Amino acid sequence: MVKAAMSLNDIVVHVDGAEATKARVEFAVALAKEHGAHLLGIAFAPTALLPLYGADVGFADMTEIIGSVKAQGETALKAFKARAEAEGVSAEGRLMQGVSDEFPRDFACSARQVDIAILGQPRDGDPLIGQYALVERCLFASGRPVIIVPAAPAKIALNGSIVAAWDGSAEAARAFNDALIFLKPAQRVVLLVGIASSPDEEREPAIEDMVAHLKRHEVMAEVVRFKTSEGDIGKLLLTKAAALGADMIVMGAFHHSRWREFILGGVTLTMLEAAAIPLFMAH
Repeated sequence: MVKAAMSLNDIVVHVDGAEATKARVEFAVALAKEHGAHLLGIAFAPTALLPLYGADVGFADMTEIIGSVKAQGETALKAFKARAEAEGVSAEGRLMQGVSDEFPRDFACSARQVDIAILGQPRDGDPLIGQYALVERCLFASGRPVIIVPAAPAKIALNGSIVAAWDGSAEAARAFNDALIFLKPAQRVVLLVGIASSPDEEREPAIEDMVAHLKRHEVMAEVVRFKTSEGDIGKLLLTKAAALGADMIVMGAFHHSRWREFILGGVTLTMLEAAAIPLFMAH
């Protein structure tokens, strides 16, 4: 039986007037060109600012701000389309208008109808929308993987070296399979596995079966272990990835009932905010 080649057919990318948009548009265009995929760029323009600025903003000022933000979004979309067309990539721009709190939900709904979503790091985004809410919605409500692109990535190499964090969880398993389209053509794949420093701690996640699974998908993965007690796990992952010369990090995204508290104090926040290379996440 002949196995079908894996490819991406459509991609959505968040576009705004922030300087950080340039990096993720470049990444999205390069990815779409690599796969012959259609590219959808979505920008946001609020129809009201009351939830953001309160009642102190006068009607005239509010109207002016709304008009200015809309113009910025339209300009950003034009630049996005021009960049895509210059590379021969099929692209369309879409300006979503509405209440700021609803944009993450609406964007996630659009992401459900494509293969993958590309976002910027939360700290580098448009202040008019909840950047963490946008990432959260896409990760946990779109059913699609998400790639977070830094404002100034150290490098962008689609088929270079990939570091994948394995902890034996369902989230990591989902991320690994969703990322096969990147893992298969990669020049090098390294599985990072955290191990306990004492017998009293959790046992090491089983890795042999995952290595075998990836091999059946023609992915030859190396295994690198690190002690989880040596410091902040997020920082350890980033340090190890940098030392290994990674071009992308793959990891599962965790959703707790109190996710906001979890992410603001945990590994995911560190990875989202501090990664210097694209971060592939799935749930």
